[in-house]
Amino acid sequence: MRHALLPFLLLALASCATPREACITDQTDEMRTLEALIAQDEATLARGYALERQTEYRSGLSLCTGVGRGIGRLGIGTSTCVRPEARVRTVPVAVNLDEVDARLTTLREKRAELSRGVALGVAACREAYPAQ
Repeated sequence: MRHALLPFLLLALASCATPREACITDQTDEMRTLEALIAQDEATLARGYALERQTEYRSGLSLCTGVGRGIGRLGIGTSTCVRPEARVRTVPVAVNLDEVDARLTTLREKRAELSRGVALGVAACREAYPAQ
């Protein structure tokens, strides 16, 4: 239930942003993604292996309530039922560190190129939407 409400809460928070903040967020979105990828590859090189998330599904027993049909009657009660349970694990994975290092070099070059464009975009946002 909590996870279903998260997109609506994020949308509500985003709608509270000023036009200037929204513009700057749009301009810096790709840079934030790039920074996250760089941090992930740097951590992989430091560890010497990558981390991968795996989801395991199992069946679990739990108590269920509801309307059921007994012998000659209809009633509300509890019973045991089988429900699927998902568990996410993080496991180490072997990777080619030379490939990760090459990708990291490429990402850093891309960041340098992108930073110039982002700086111009943020400046344009500040000019278009002056602080009040």
